[in-house]
Amino acid sequence: MISLGEESGSSTEFSESEESDSDDECVDERMNVKAKPKKKKTHYKHKFNSDWLSDKDLQKWIRKDEKDSTRFMCLVCNKSYIGGKTHALRHSKNKFHVKNFEAKQHTTDLANLCSSNVEFKKSVMLQKSVENAELKLSGFIAEHNLPFRVMEHLPEILKNVFPDSVIAGKITCGRDKTRNIIVKKLAPDADQALSEKLQKCKFSILLDESTDKSVVKSMAVVARFWCPQLKHVCDRLLGLVEVPSATAQIIKGEVDKLLSVRNIPKENCIGFGWDNASVNMGEVTGLKALVKIDNPYVIVVGCVCHSLALCASNASKEIPLEFDEFVRDVNNYIQHSPKRIAAYAEFQGITDTKNHRLLKVCDVCWLSLESVVMRILEQWRALKV
Repeated sequence: MISLGEESGSSTEFSESEESDSDDECVDERMNVKAKPKKKKTHYKHKFNSDWLSDKDLQKWIRKDEKDSTRFMCLVCNKSYIGGKTHALRHSKNKFHVKNFEAKQHTTDLANLCSSNVEFKKSVMLQKSVENAELKLSGFIAEHNLPFRVMEHLPEILKNVFPDSVIAGKITCGRDKTRNIIVKKLAPDADQALSEKLQKCKFSILLDESTDKSVVKSMAVVARFWCPQLKHVCDRLLGLVEVPSATAQIIKGEVDKLLSVRNIPKENCIGFGWDNASVNMGEVTGLKALVKIDNPYVIVVGCVCHSLALCASNASKEIPLEFDEFVRDVNNYIQHSPKRIAAYAEFQGITDTKNHRLLKVCDVCWLSLESVVMRILEQWRALKV
């Protein structure tokens, strides 16, 4: 039999063994829990979003990194960074970024500077081309003695004819601008160039008065000289002088004044030419005598056309008066009647004669008599009918 003491001792031992077993199981469970691997957090890489370029806080400095789509490029710091929009906003508040951004605001980008310089040069060259085109058009108007009103329509025609031309599209040259270009630009430049040529070369002066009926009396002064560039003799208008009275002293004084204003030495003038009026060709008080005082070796030539006209006038006195009256009456009879002009044109067609008008004899220039007679001989078959 087992005593109670033994039973109690055995039960105590049994309970202790059970507790030890349970403790071992708890330790094993803890070991198993610690041995389990922890789950890693998943990191997502943010790609560059093109919407960032329109964000007012990012658009001035952020760009896409061409080598890696998950990174963004900072133009201010000149570095590449990884991250999303949050990282970009955080970078924008970095003290180094703020310092670099403020410094860049006060500097000019070299690429932008070069680009702006190129654009500026192109605009300047285009403007010069437009100005040259307007100068040439104005010179064309002046050279061919066309009315300024033509320039109200010519630029528009050029724009329609050359729609692909940038220069033609920018021409804005009306009649007022054309007048200003000729008067204020082309004329002074031409006068200066002519003065510089006459200051270095020998030349002759041709004088003639104006024939229009006006209150002011004008005298045209033309310079004739040899041009080495063009390789021929040139006649250029030196000036249009107003003379209060047509006396030799006043005419010479105005010519000397014109040469003095242009800084042209009188010694370079080796010849004069004018008509054969007594005020010009007088040997005592005429313009010829006054010119000879300054330069005894100057060559003075009277107007050849005027001399020939005088010869023709004197020679025509030997012709019977009936012929002169006939030449004048033929023109007066036909040209003063529209009905006779129409009939005369019909006779020209019947006789196969050239459709030319009859000429009128000029009372001032007797040399015109030849051309009048030749025209009558040409139209004689139609006139006989």
